[in-house]
Amino acid sequence: MDANITTYEMALDVPHLDDDKLAASSLILADLIEKVPTKSIGTGPFVIGSSKVRPRMGDTFKREEKLGIYMQLYNFEQDETTKKPNGTIEYEIVKNGTNQKVFEYSEEVSSLPGGAAQVTVEKLLPLKDLEPGQYILKMKVVDKKRNQTLTPSATFTVT
Repeated sequence: MDANITTYEMALDVPHLDDDKLAASSLILADLIEKVPTKSIGTGPFVIGSSKVRPRMGDTFKREEKLGIYMQLYNFEQDETTKKPNGTIEYEIVKNGTNQKVFEYSEEVSSLPGGAAQVTVEKLLPLKDLEPGQYILKMKVVDKKRNQTLTPSATFTVT
């Protein structure tokens, strides 16, 4: 049985990361985020570290699906006492064109896996409460120790 395989070539811009500056990987909207067995860590298609992250091509999701949010954050200033990163991440979804907030959530960076050098964001958000249409995921990442902020965002469509 023959399988149809398509290969795309694209240039990757690998940013230089300064140790004293908050930085982030690309924000990936995924249709699958799951842990892989220990023997599979770092191997195979779509495997990043200990997770399989399958990007959704076209960024279009059905209401019965979940929106996967994946991003890695680097270089938080470490709290001297706890040795953990001191910061927050805010998530907001707005309906495109109206700025109507349909989802809002905030969390402490110290509750996420990883340490100050690298924190991994892995979220699965049910879309059943969103009406069909185009939305913008806006994130605000704050390093409280250095007073640095990142504001990644991504557009997606719910059908």
